[in-house]
Amino acid sequence: MKIVLLFITLFFSALALSGCTNDEGENDLDFISPDEEENVVSQQVSKE
Repeated sequence: MKIVLLFITLFFSALALSGCTNDEGENDLDFISPDEEENVVSQQVSKE
């Protein structure tokens, strides 16, 4: 009985760990340089 509970615990632990991985690319964030930020802000101000 203890062995069955151990295997069930290991199974759910493996599911939890595999569900927490990030399979997307490492470069998911968009980095904005200060110049690009100024351009975006100036475009938003000019639209108003």
